Amino acid sequence: MKFAFICFDDGNQEEKRSNLLIEHLEYIESVLDKVVIAGACPVSEKDLTKGFQGSILVYEAETRKKAISLFEGDPYVKNNIWKDVKILPWNPVAGKLLGGKTWEIKDGKLKRS
Repeated sequence: MKFAFICFDDGNQEEKRSNLLIEHLEYIESVLDKVVIAGACPVSEKDLTKGFQGSILVYEAETRKKAISLFEGDPYVKNNIWKDVKILPWNPVAGKLLGGKTWEIKDGKLKRS
């Protein structure tokens, strides 16, 4: 099962994020086989590298508890980068990352792939 972690920064965490970036990325690399997708949410649409307001991480794990354990191993979590985190089960159904869609409509009936 996949779990999405939608994380909102605790105010301006630019300096803290920067100081922990290598450690954070090394952690992501260490659990990469469980990471479906990970990325930061920049403050500006014009400059995607300066200032962040949050992050989105999706982990694949057998249970919610195991997904939370993966998340809690992240140095950003351990150092309180995020003030609010929403955890939701996630079921990807369409998009470029999936190579299209996960269904077919034939004769007015839906078939899931």
